[in-house]
Formats: sequence, C-alpha cells, structure tokens
Amino acid sequence: MSVGVDVDVVIVGAGAAGIAAAIELHKKSVPFVVLEARNRIGGRVCTDRETFSPYPVDLGASWIHLYGPKNPMYSFYQQLKHTKLVDLYNDNDDEDEDESKRLINIDYDGRPISDDLEHQSKTICAQLFAYMEKFASSNGQQQDQSIESVMKLEYERLVGSQREIKRLVDNYFADIEVYEASDFNNLSAVQWETVDTSSISDKWVSFGYGTILDDIVKQHKLSIRLNTLVKHIDIRNSDRIVINTALDDYPIVCRRVLITIPLGCLKKETITFEPPLPEWKRNAIAQMGFGVLNKIVLQFSDCFWDPTKRYILRTCNEPRSRFHYVVCLPPPSNILILFVSGNDACALETLTDSETIQLATCFLQRIFPESFVPNVIKYKITRWFKDSLSFGSYSNYAVGTNENTIELLARTTANDRIHWAGEHTNIDDKTDQWTMGCVQSAFQSGQRAALSIQNQLRSCSNTQNNFE
Repeated sequence: MSVGVDVDVVIVGAGAAGIAAAIELHKKSVPFVVLEARNRIGGRVCTDRETFSPYPVDLGASWIHLYGPKNPMYSFYQQLKHTKLVDLYNDNDDEDEDESKRLINIDYDGRPISDDLEHQSKTICAQLFAYMEKFASSNGQQQDQSIESVMKLEYERLVGSQREIKRLVDNYFADIEVYEASDFNNLSAVQWETVDTSSISDKWVSFGYGTILDDIVKQHKLSIRLNTLVKHIDIRNSDRIVINTALDDYPIVCRRVLITIPLGCLKKETITFEPPLPEWKRNAIAQMGFGVLNKIVLQFSDCFWDPTKRYILRTCNEPRSRFHYVVCLPPPSNILILFVSGNDACALETLTDSETIQLATCFLQRIFPESFVPNVIKYKITRWFKDSLSFGSYSNYAVGTNENTIELLARTTANDRIHWAGEHTNIDDKTDQWTMGCVQSAFQSGQRAALSIQNQLRSCSNTQNNFE
C-alpha cells in the first residue's frame, strides 16, 4: 500500500489544542503533521477581518478568561498588543479600568433599573444561589438533576408574581446561561458553583483572538495541512495507525494520533474508528454537555447609543438569554454584537438572515425608544450549531457529568496510541486557574497531550535501544 506521509504523530485539528501540541512536538524535533479540515487555522477561534474591514470582529472566542501571567495566552497577547491596531475601536487597554463604568444596565423596554429593584433581585439571587450550593455540596446523597428542576420551587416561592423582580433575577441567570452556552434545564445542579465575577479578569482581544493564534503559528513556523478532513482512523495494526482523509489521497501512516476536534464532532462521529472506540469513551462523549453561543454582528451608519459605553445588559421576558448581552464597538466602527445562547441560539439558526436582522433591530428599537435605529449596512450571523466542523461552541457540565467525565474524555485509547485534547478534555488541576470550555483550556490540554506522547515515544525508543 502506498502512503502519502509517514510520521511519528498526526495531530487532527489546528485549533488552540492542536497548535499547542504542535509547538511542543516541534521543540523536541518529533516528526508530526497537523491536519485541519477548514481552510484556516483556529477552529472556533475565528476573526472576521473582511466583512467590517478595517475592523476585526471575533465570530467565536472573544475574551482571554482569567487573564493574567499564569494564563498561557497572556504572554502571546502581551507580545501583540503594542504592535496591532488596538485603538481601532478607541479601545482603552487599561487593565485596571472599572468595566461597570462602561456598562448600560436596563430593563427590557429601555427604562433604567431602580436601585431598590436591583437590591431586591440581588437578595433573592443570593438566596437562590445559596440554595443551589447546598444541593451541590450534598451531592453524595443527591441524584443529579438539572439546575432548572432543582431551583424551580424555591424560585417560585421567592419570586412569586413580581414581574419586574422576575426579569431582574432572570437577568442574573442569563449571565450564567450565556457563559455556559446552555439553558438551566440542560446544566448539572450537582456541578453548580457560584462564581464571583467581580474577581475574574477577562481581557477582550480588540485586535481579534484569531490574530493571536495566527501569530503563534507564524512564530513557530508550524506546517499545517488545511482543507484536509480526516474521515477514518484504522488502529487494527499494532505497529502503525492508518489515517484516511476526504481527499481520496494516499493514507497517512503514523505511530501516534492526537484528536483535537470539537466535542460536537465527536458526538456526530465525523471520524470513524476501526475498531470502534471503547464504550466508556463513547459514553463520556455522549454525556458531556456541548453548548451553543451565537453572535449577530450589525454595523450601522450612525452610533445611536452612548459611544462611551462598551456593554449592554438588558432584562428579557422569554427566552431570557436572547440578546441579553450586547457588545458595543463605538464610532467610527458603529458595530453592535448581540449574543444569543442555548436552545434559543439553535432555534434562531433556522431563521433567514433577514428574519434574524428584523428581530435584532426590533429589539434595539425597543431598548432605545427615543432614538432612530438606522438600517443595517453590514452584518454577520454565526450558526455554530449548523457548522459541520463544530456542531456547537464549547463544553459544559450537562446533567449526570462531572470531573470524571472530563478525565474519561482525556484518557488515551488503543493501548495509549490515540491521545485526546481540546477544551473538553482539560482535567481539573485543583488550582484557581483551571478552566474548561475556554481557549486556554484547549491550549493547556494540547501541551499535556504532547508531553505524554513525547514520553511514550522516548520510552519506546529506549526500550528498542536496550534490545539492540
């Protein structure tokens, strides 16, 4: 049988995990090839530099979460921030700036929220969060349920028929749902954890998160084969792994494979394995949550909102997370980025562009009743759920999943010849810097997997030398 490439390692996917692994293997001069199905690198890190040129807009990841020196993305951002056009959006890069000063917090119809109502809703939220924490802390005695089902009765008792309070309480819930990219009826109550968002530093990458990954690849001179969709991996031979792609080219032969494709693709079984993956791996893939977060990016001829503000938080009726969060990019860009998550994000993907834009502009006119909302001059609408190379956005704890699920997703298969990385495989290291579902989560998992592969290959080489 003829072969196209014969290497030690094949990395499937050139997102953050695949890139991180490639860097580590490159450092140790391990022969490898990266196969990427898209016509670009980055995966769910995707910066659109054309639609709104010269203004870059991230269609996927936008923030470096837990921004700080311990974050692997921190140093890459620092290298780039002084060389890129950070001021395109009049961006203030002061890391100590109080973000609340740049926030518009309004009711569903654009009216300001009174301090009294906000205080009442925060008090109720604190009680509900404490209720959830109590349930989660007793998880040894409790069978897992959805957050929605566990909280339902207590929510009804505390909120009652207070419609204004309900909208404000739901506003805080929508924060969590947008962050998790899933609704409460899909998320694990046992894995509930109240996070003090005021203590978290998230850095908006104004020049585009994709720019960071592009620069990393160029810095390390990584060779990546684009437009190469892996379809079949044959691991029946104990001496070699045979990989077939959609190109109908010669198969690729290697000793180790690192799978970094999105969890959504694993759920859809876009790659077939021969023999099939073990049942415990397939179960973990099926059980782990995978959310959807979409963006509706609209550019206007005029800025009809306060140009000094960068974010809009708005209460909503049902569904509570639709357009709950808006990022404002001020003049001269005049861009608004509307977020929608979970089941509603999937539902909106069935609409046409014009229908979606009409919904969005009606929403904007409602929250800015005294302003004239001009026609949209340019737009971009993401549909990550329908994307055949992702089928969603990022992972979360669905009902019945826990840290052990992530460990199973990360565990090697095929006698340690197939390795796994990606934001859904980042095993909890018990530090305050641990994350899943983020770009740095994927990057760290790729570094971990590459180290494991290096150690294996070195051990095999040493064993072979001893026999010789």
